[in-house]
Amino acid sequence: MDLREKNKLLYARAGFGIPMALYCRSMPVADTVARLFPKSVPPEVAIITPEEWTDNSPKTLKQIGDEMQRKEMRKAFRERTQDLNRQWMQDMVNSDYPLLEKTTLFWHGHFATRLDNPYFDQQLLNVLRQNALGNFGDLLKAVSKSPAMLQFLNNQQNKKQHPNENFAREVMELFTLGRGHYTEDDIKEAARAFTGWGYDDDGNFIDRPKQHDDGEKIFLGKKGNFTGDDILDIILTQKQTATFITQKVYRYFVSDEHIDEQHVKALAADFYKSNNDYRFN
Repeated sequence: MDLREKNKLLYARAGFGIPMALYCRSMPVADTVARLFPKSVPPEVAIITPEEWTDNSPKTLKQIGDEMQRKEMRKAFRERTQDLNRQWMQDMVNSDYPLLEKTTLFWHGHFATRLDNPYFDQQLLNVLRQNALGNFGDLLKAVSKSPAMLQFLNNQQNKKQHPNENFAREVMELFTLGRGHYTEDDIKEAARAFTGWGYDDDGNFIDRPKQHDDGEKIFLGKKGNFTGDDILDIILTQKQTATFITQKVYRYFVSDEHIDEQHVKALAADFYKSNNDYRFN
């Protein structure tokens, strides 16, 4: 395989295809790799402003007596969601940061949500882009505290007297450990630790002390008056978390059909030793 074909394959894996101008140049692979990594942090996606969200938030809509006006506002909000989708598609196609956008797309699928709220969606997209090539622990905590995730998995309703287990279950099953590496009791105890996590009317994360269960909990063999952050920290110390994430990254960026288990095992070990850090230095 000549240099051009190697670079083409690299861009197909790490981005969305190589630009013709680059394909026509026989650059060393090391130079191609360097071009894939962002030299600076790209600007945030900003389709909807905080002020526009406040004017169209569910709380504001409830204060409007005219049903026709409420319908028009909801329609405008749906159009904002379409604008956000189009903007991100344009960024993926035309970006100078192909690896960043491809990795953001990967994490977008990993931390999947489904909302009819363009402001929360925009917040989550920017969290993913900002942390896409950094530390998994930082990314996990930022996503876990995003209004999009808190709303989608009902943690806004997770309160001391009535624990909601949705987020606690999914953070282990889908986002970190994978099914079979925790118990139902772990879910219940984690849900207690996440009580009180929510967001305010402006779309900011809030920790509500009066709604938090500060009693002793037993989680993955550890005992303490754990908070939500403590639960995430315990999960991040599990070797299974590094294995689960590495397997998903390998399947997405390398191959979903021909998996070198020894290679995955070695990568997972390095990932674990690095404190779940996947940045490239």
